[in-house]
Amino acid sequence: MDYYSMPVLFFTTIFLLLSDCAAVDTISANQAIKDGETIVSHGEMYELGFFSPGNTKKRYLGIWYKKISTGTVVWVANRETPINDTSGVFKFCQDGNLVILSGGNTVIWTSNSTASISVGSNNFVAQLLDTGNLVVWDRSRNSTNQNVVWESFDYPGDTLLPGMKFGNDILEEQGSVLLSRLGPWTGVRFSGFATELPNPVFSAEFVNNQKEIYHKYELVSSVVERRVLTWDGKIKILRWIDRKQEWVVYADTGGDSSCPFELCGSYGVCSTKKHPPCSCMQGFEPKFPQEWKASDWSSGCQRKKPLDSGNRNGFQKYSGVKLPDTRFSWYSHSMTLGECEMTCRMNFSCTAYASLDIRNGFESLNCGYISPEYAVHGRFSIKSDVFSFGVLMLEMVSGKRNREFSHKDHSDNLLGHVS
Repeated sequence: MDYYSMPVLFFTTIFLLLSDCAAVDTISANQAIKDGETIVSHGEMYELGFFSPGNTKKRYLGIWYKKISTGTVVWVANRETPINDTSGVFKFCQDGNLVILSGGNTVIWTSNSTASISVGSNNFVAQLLDTGNLVVWDRSRNSTNQNVVWESFDYPGDTLLPGMKFGNDILEEQGSVLLSRLGPWTGVRFSGFATELPNPVFSAEFVNNQKEIYHKYELVSSVVERRVLTWDGKIKILRWIDRKQEWVVYADTGGDSSCPFELCGSYGVCSTKKHPPCSCMQGFEPKFPQEWKASDWSSGCQRKKPLDSGNRNGFQKYSGVKLPDTRFSWYSHSMTLGECEMTCRMNFSCTAYASLDIRNGFESLNCGYISPEYAVHGRFSIKSDVFSFGVLMLEMVSGKRNREFSHKDHSDNLLGHVS
């Protein structure tokens, strides 16, 4: 009897050893991770657990690289509420909510991910992916299509990983302080971000719809890359060099050292090749000359002569510059650049126009123009969109579309014809 039991015991022991060595990348409902325990993504690229940065004893729950650059943290949960000892516990509740407990039952952080979850289900699982994303899945809704309830990629810190959205949730917009900008999206890249040009390392995507506006990049090669936002508003692109076993700064962008955001104020132009860097656009002069003499250009410039309400106004072309802040601009996805100019000329509140999509040349069907209510005060008024409403009424009355209109005697569109 002893002869036959020994091989069974031997193989059982081997199985248990192999099971312990396998990386665990998930947490099921009601499971917890204590300080000192971790979970590892399937490909062992990332690890999640408690850590202390530098020489401090404060404990945080975070995600860091495991396979390369061991210990480089890319995401932190309790950024503002560290734990002062090793009593921390990361728990996945039955309702799908993630919580961090300190000293027993004191909740110091929560994912607040229970709003859209069917309470009482045991089909929730938290998983650390090889992208560095911690995802809560609801497997009860569709066995073949797992539903994402919550993901850490929606709550980034200072590190942007491939696949992470960088932008704004319009439905849940929060306040922010703008320190720097990359320039508007041109259909190919951000106008002030030369490294976004098509390349064999990563692909870039820009999405603008009614729910959200965001940019993200995906790696299309074996390069390991992360992007870090520094305290002064710059973005550093770092790539891991395995031969050197270190991160190398591939690009440093997002904040011009000699042209910080809003340095020259409204209608001011900042040039990295000039000193002082600020000057006024043609037809403008410093709003407060004494401040400009003291190297304070933030008040910007003002027109030397007011605009004429007639048709004698024109546009001054500027090339090779970042477009002004377009957060409060109007957009059209159907106009040509010429039609955009005509629309801007006929709307007295429009101060400038530009092509926002250069993929097919500057005549792409994408145009933006801006009103003073938006540009100066950031406010919307009824008169701001009177012209757009007028175009719509004109199309309804005539029964013709503005862009599709044609006439044998000229090449103007419907707006040009009636004017």
